[in-house]
This record gives sequence, C-alpha cells and structure tokens, in this order.
Amino acid sequence: MSYTRTLLSRWSRRDRLTVVVVAVTTAFLVGTTLLLAAAGAQTATIADELDTTATVSYEGSYGAAQANATTDEIVLPTATLRHNDSLQRFVGVPPNTTNELGDTTVGWQRATLPAPNDTVQGPVATRTAQRFATSTGPARLTVRPHATNASLFPTEWYVANASTVRTVSDGDTEALVIHPTRSASGLLSVPETGSPIVAALVFLFAGMRELLAVLLAATLGSAVLVVVVVYNVLRMTVRDRRRAIRVIRSTGGTPRRILALFGVRAGLIVTIGVALGYAVGMITTNAVVNVAVFAGLPISLTPTLTPVAIAALAVILPGLVLAGVLAGVLAAWSAATAPPARIGATTGRTQSDRSTGGRRAALRPTLLAGRAIVPTALTLAVFVVVVVLVVSLMGAVAPLSTQSEGTIAEADAPHVLNSRIDTNYVPVLRERGVAASPEIILPQALDGEPFLGLGANYTAFAAVTNASLVEGRPPRTSAEAVVGSDLATTLDIDVGESLPLGGSFSPATTRVTVVGTFDATGVADDQLVVPLSTAHHLALDSGTVQYIRTERTALPDGAGANDTGSAGDAISVTGVSIPRVVEANRSFAVTANVENLEATNVTRPITVRVGNRTRTRSVTLGPEATDEISIPVRLPTAGNRTLRVDSYTQSVRVLPRRSLWLPTELPGRAPPNATLYVPVVTPAEQPVENASVAVANRTWTTGDNGVARVTLPTAPGEYTLRASKGERPAATQNLTVTTSAQRRPSARLAITPQTGSVLERPEATVTVANPWNRTLTRRLTLTSPVTTRERNVTLEPGATTQVTVELFGGSEQRASPGTYTVRLQSNESSGSLARSEYTVEGDQRLFSALASNGQYSGGAGIGQAIRSVFGNVQLLFVTMLVLAALTTIGTTTATFTQVIHARRRAIGIHRATGASPRRVLTTVLRDVCLLSVPAVAVALALGVGTVRLLGQLDLLTLFGIRLSTAIPGPVLLGTAVGAFALSVLGAVLATLPFLTRPPTDLLDGTVSEPTTREDDR
Repeated sequence: MSYTRTLLSRWSRRDRLTVVVVAVTTAFLVGTTLLLAAAGAQTATIADELDTTATVSYEGSYGAAQANATTDEIVLPTATLRHNDSLQRFVGVPPNTTNELGDTTVGWQRATLPAPNDTVQGPVATRTAQRFATSTGPARLTVRPHATNASLFPTEWYVANASTVRTVSDGDTEALVIHPTRSASGLLSVPETGSPIVAALVFLFAGMRELLAVLLAATLGSAVLVVVVVYNVLRMTVRDRRRAIRVIRSTGGTPRRILALFGVRAGLIVTIGVALGYAVGMITTNAVVNVAVFAGLPISLTPTLTPVAIAALAVILPGLVLAGVLAGVLAAWSAATAPPARIGATTGRTQSDRSTGGRRAALRPTLLAGRAIVPTALTLAVFVVVVVLVVSLMGAVAPLSTQSEGTIAEADAPHVLNSRIDTNYVPVLRERGVAASPEIILPQALDGEPFLGLGANYTAFAAVTNASLVEGRPPRTSAEAVVGSDLATTLDIDVGESLPLGGSFSPATTRVTVVGTFDATGVADDQLVVPLSTAHHLALDSGTVQYIRTERTALPDGAGANDTGSAGDAISVTGVSIPRVVEANRSFAVTANVENLEATNVTRPITVRVGNRTRTRSVTLGPEATDEISIPVRLPTAGNRTLRVDSYTQSVRVLPRRSLWLPTELPGRAPPNATLYVPVVTPAEQPVENASVAVANRTWTTGDNGVARVTLPTAPGEYTLRASKGERPAATQNLTVTTSAQRRPSARLAITPQTGSVLERPEATVTVANPWNRTLTRRLTLTSPVTTRERNVTLEPGATTQVTVELFGGSEQRASPGTYTVRLQSNESSGSLARSEYTVEGDQRLFSALASNGQYSGGAGIGQAIRSVFGNVQLLFVTMLVLAALTTIGTTTATFTQVIHARRRAIGIHRATGASPRRVLTTVLRDVCLLSVPAVAVALALGVGTVRLLGQLDLLTLFGIRLSTAIPGPVLLGTAVGAFALSVLGAVLATLPFLTRPPTDLLDGTVSEPTTREDDR
C-alpha cells in the first residue's frame, strides 16, 4: 500500500536530525567501550603468558576439606606450632603430589623428594634439630634448609610430609586447598573461589567485568536518551500525519498495523543512526588517540575490537535499536488506539490561543509548553551522571599526581609494574631528609573481587601518604597486614580476619592476618598493605622494588643536590672516560660528562686526582644543561695508576716513553701457515711505520699504515709476536698456532663513558677488523643488559668497520648502580670477540637530586599503575565528557524541536503580527530559561541519585577502588551551569529552522518539506 511506503520511506529533516543524534549517542558508547577495552588490553601485558587461574583457599578442618574435595583438587594439611616464643606455620605435602597446575609448574620444596617423616624443611642455614611445642607436648624435629627459593610457599613456612604435619599437630589441622586450573583464555574467566596463585590476570579480568557493569549502566542511560529523542521526533510525525492515520483507520487499518509501521520506522531510523555512530565512534576514538600521541602525550592505548569490546557492543547496540522501536510504538500509541473520529480533534482553547491575549505571569512561558521540562530533565540527567562519574574517577586518582609526591622508578619501563629499582636509593634519600617508601604493587583477587595489594613498610608508607591508623596496630611480621578503610568495606573484612594472597606474576601463596585499619586519601585507602618481605615472595626478588615513593615537601628549605649545600656542587659529573693505555710524560685527555641539576646558572671546578697530583678545570652550565669537558693530564712514570674524578675511579696503564704497542684485540689463536695482518701502534694508537714484527725467527716490516703482513709458522705450538723499532721499548704478545683455530674477526669494544651515574646514557663503539688474508662474512651480536643488536658484516682482507650504538637502548634509560657486562659475539663460535664493562656509580648527590629537583616520574607509583589499568585516564575523561556534551546537545535539540513544532502556530501568529525572527528567538530563549531551571534541578537530583544508587549496588567499585559518590558543591554548580548552557544551545538549534519559514506555513500547520506532505493512500 502507498501509505506503508509513505510512513516508512519518506523522512523529513528532523528524521535525519534524529539519525545524527542517535549516531552521536552510539559514538559515545562505542568510543567509551573501545577505550575501556584498550585499557584492559594494556593491563593484559602485565600478565602476559600467565595461563593458570588455579586458586588457593583455607579451610578450618583438614578432614572435612579432604572429604569434600574433588578428584582434581589438592588438599594439604597445615598447622601452627610454637617455636622460640613465636608461632610457625607448617604445611604438609604428600611425596607424590603433582607439581603441574595447568600450564604452570610450582615448587613444593619437597614434594618430589621423599624424606623421613621427622625431616622438615624450614628457614634455617644448616641442618639442625629444633624443638616445637605441639598439642601433645614438645616435639623434636630435624630441620634442613629449603631445597629451593622458587617455592609456592613463603620461606618462613616449614614444609614437611603431610603425615609429619598431622602427627605433630595430633590431627588438629587446618587445610590449604588448591582448586584446579580454570582456563583464563575465555571471555572474563574469573574464578569465584579463593585467591589465585597467579593473580595479575584474574585481577585484570575481574576488573574488566566491573567496568562492563558500569558501562551497561551507562547503556541504560543512553537508551533513555534514544527513547526520548525518537519519541519526540515521531510524535511530530504522528501530529503531521493525523489525517492519514484517520483515513487508514477509517478504511480498515488496525491499531496493531499502525503501531507496527511506526515501530519499524523508528527501528530504521535508529538502526541507521547506530550503524553511523559505530563508524564515527571507531574513527573518532582512534583519531583522538593519534592526535594525543602526535601531541606528545604519554598515550599507550590502541583502541581495537577486543573480545571484551565485541561482547559489550553485542549487548549495547541491539539494545539501542530495541529502545528506538519501543519509542516509535509509544509515540504512535494515542493516535493508533483512539477512535478514527477523534484522531486530530482539538478540545477547547490551546496554549497557543491563550498566548495571544491576557495578562501572563512573570514566570510563565510565553510560547513553549511546560511539558518540555520532563524530557529535558531526562536528557540532562544522563549528562549529569557522566560528569559525576568522571569527577568520582578523578577524585580517586587526583591525589596520585600531586606536586608534593613523586616516584623514583626504572626509566623506560612499559609501566610501573615492570619497573625494577634498587632499594639502595632509600637510605640516601632519608639521609637528605626526604621521606621515602620503597613499594611493590600486588594485583590480587579474592573470591572473584579484584583489589590492589601493596608491599611496603607501613611506617614509611604512612609518612609519604599521611595515612593514619584508625583501628589496631601496624604489621610486625610477614604474616600480618593493614587494610585501607574503603577496601575493608569492599571486601567486608575486619581486624583479626585472615586473607589468602597469591603471586602477582608467578605461582605463590601466603596468608596474612589483618591487624589494623587505616584512613588515607585517594587510592591509598583502597589497598591492603603487607610487609616488603611478603611482597618479595609474591612478586619480586629481595633487594628490588618497583618504585620508591617520595615526598618533596620533606626536603629542607634551600637544600641542594650535594652534601655541602654549595650551589657549585649542583653540577654533577655523570660519566668519565679515560684511555686504557697512555704514554709516560705525554699529555692525554680525561673526558667528563657534567650536568647542572639546578634551575640557575652554576659554576664549579672539576678536578682529576692521581695520587697527590691534581688537575682542575672550571665549568659553567646553564639551568639543567649538560656538557662534555676535556681535562689534559700528564703522568711522568710508567706503571699502573688510578685516576679519580669525583666519585668515579678508573685504572690506566702507563707505558714507557716512545713504547710500541700491539693492540690486545689481535687473535690469540691462529691456524698454521695463515697470513695475519699485525698493526703496530703507539700508546696513543698512532701507526708506527717501518717497525719490525718477528715470529719464529722470521721478520716482517710495517708499511705506511703501520701494518705488517705476517705469515705464521706451519708447525703448531706456542709463539711470541714481537714488535720493535730501533731503541724504542718493544711490544710482545703470545700466539697459539693450532689446527683447531678458526679465522675470527678481531674486534674492539669501547664504552663511552666507561663509568657513569644513574643519569648517564652510555654508548658502545664497536670496531671490527679482518686480520686475515681472506674475506670473512659473519653475523655479529652485541649484547648489553637490556638490548641485543645483530648485524651481518662482510670484510675484505685487512678491512675495518665501526658502529656506535646506545648501550641501554633508549635516550632516557637509567640503570641502577652496579657493573654491567657488554659482549660482542660472532656466529662461528660461542666465545666473545670482545667484552667490556660499564659501571654505574651510586653518587649520593645524584640520588638526592632525583628527589629534590624532580628528575623522576611524577605522581605516586600506584597512580602510574592505575593509569596503566585504566589507560590514560585524562584521555578517557576528556573523550567521555566531549561525547556526552555532544549527545546532550543533540538530544536537547530534538526535545525542543518537538516542543516548538507543537507551538508552530503560535510562532506563526507572532510572525504574522509583525514580530521579527530575532524577537521570536528572544521570546523562545526566555521560555527555555524558565523551563531549563527546573529541568536542571530535576536532572541534578536524578543524576546524583543514580550515581548513589549505583554505589549502593556496588557498581562503582572498579579494580577494587571504591569511587566516591559525595560530589563537592563547586562540582555540582559547574555541572548545573554546563547543563543549562547545553539546554539553551539545543533550544537555539531547534528554533532556527522555524524562524526561516514563511509565517503562512506555520499558521496552516503544513511543513514546507516535500518529504512530509500528506498522502492518504
């Protein structure tokens, strides 16, 4: 029928506007989903290759646990015995217990090593006999050291056979139950019982499940927007087509058919809008991320369709379409179900009639109807909810980025969870009066709920976070912990309760008792703080942490980066390079890299010391500037000397005056009768012409380039290369001639500087030469602590090539104090062609400078971890707010378009009686202001109430962080102003099309668009 085609296919400008509004709403949801899923995918790198979600729980009775256990569960007896006035935990492992849990192998310490029942493994240095107090009296047990440190259990626990534990406890045993592996490869596979033995992956999945719950709540709000918009637009369509509907009904059309037609019309509009919004959301989100990366922001998100995103969108997008269909049915309900004679009939005077005469109250709208308050309030309420949620998130993470707090972490780590830093920083910082807390982040989950654990000394933690105990006491042993007040509420735990904890990235388990509760700001209140010894068992090796939290305000006023407090010492020597071999009484250069750690110009003398001799050079640097200076030094006598520049020391070999030197990179082994190119140089590596090189009673002479072409003996054996020239001191080098020798390239590896500080960025210069008379093709590999570089080289006889690479891989990479070995290897042998060492010195001034001058990561380490979990929260917040604002503008425009469409006759009367478009717009804006004030008030009440309801339903706990629902007054005021402004803007956009139409079109109720002309049949 023609009316079917008319109702389904002929769309007006407002229908196309509806498509745009639905598209913007959909883009908001798609963009938010992609960003959240990208943040989750980023967190997945934390738990890369962790395939087991086996969990551990503790039961009060071993017998009951064993009786209730399934065939694939492992039940281990545990007991607590007294030893030397302290309580010690025992765990029993049957000798044949498997150590395979899914794809993970765990260490039982003695499970596969049966021993006599009275032999126990424990935290002892040597085999010894110890006495324990049991329920049946004293028991003397033989204890030997743990077999391995890579154990599932803490080193403080005693591990024995299960029978031994049950015997010494007289059967009064608890149980540690290991539940079987559940695959974590499926969507949101979260074990609902116990604590995972590898918790990071479960922490991710459980947190993403909470994020999806919030996202689905946002979907309901967006569905409300879609219903409001589509309802308003289709109400206008129904009003325009009342005559057609009356004819259809009069000629046999059923109400069901009319409702179906308008439902399908709405479904088509929303489907097109959803499809367009999906594309816009994908493109816009990736564009925003790319712009942020181009602008230099630290963005590491890659918005893609992950399984989590696909699952969420599979619920969201069809839900929006169904909401649109429902809105279409509701819009046509009154016209479809009314008797045909009453469709389009009017009763009495309308507001448009009343608006042309009579005295109006000052607060009464002139043109618009008061019913606009309800849809406007619903539209603005969704905007308020988004703003309040974002503010709650910001309130949770804002204290993490305050200027009074920062962290020292490993440079260039992908995220703070990958950082490793030496705890030797801590005492130096504390000596300078800087409060410092070494910390380890522990992603955890308990009974399916994710939360953040933190390894730290509670006293140090409280000093930099201002945390205060409100109940109980600080931890005293590795088996005790304190919990933040918010986390205690989230997990429903009290002082005195015990919690199982799992390893973060490798299999481990322990059990801690909560001995105190503390209050703190931000995320700190949502953490379980355990001693560092416990965190080392669960996450890292002893002696390292992920970051050191510091507090700048703890520095004394005017404190510099040095020990004496003089401004000149703010220039620090960050690296030193000295030749390995020099010539006596000949000047050579000592190169020092220097850096100004202050924000002002500074001058300082740099001194080189050799015994009692010194050489000094003054250097001036601008604010935070760096430079490389050269200091000439002369050593009068031959021998080995030690040079010192600041805290850096290096040995140098001094050769006699005019000595010859054979470079040490010459091969030490060679095949018989091989031809070898032998360079003869001075200690300054200048070639020596016409020098003699002798081997086995044969002599060759160096050419202009200082190289002699030597033919080696045919008989295997030990020989000596000897270089001489006149009365100059000769140089010798041992050489082994053997048939098993390979023709290897000769190589030199020089690191500049040879020693440096944590701020230095060293470079390795590799020089490779072919000393043989045949072409060599090799694959060379340079390995350093964090980088591996490979290169294929082809060298003609006597040829040389050179390359310089960054030793630690990145210009901002820092290394902890220590000595690092760098090797150059060739594919034809397993040995090294050349090796060198680079030493990082622990300069106290530099450690202090890290804390006092801000040369470290801003914000607390836990804040960096949260940003890793949520992605870049600033990007997420800005994107959500922008998309929410656009959605609000579109929906308010649609709402006021419907209201103004209903009042078009009144607007036509004003225009026909001489009112200018500007005056009509002013009247409409006055009405909008009168309507928006109560609408904003209702929206605030609905928005805040919705957020608090979500909080009561525990839907605002993300990754164990309980978001605050207490919104500050300034935030509410700002939200109200923003909502009011968006409402006014929407009204302006809705009014402008009606001001450009002829008054006659408005008076007779027709619309000038041909796509909406009446077509009865």
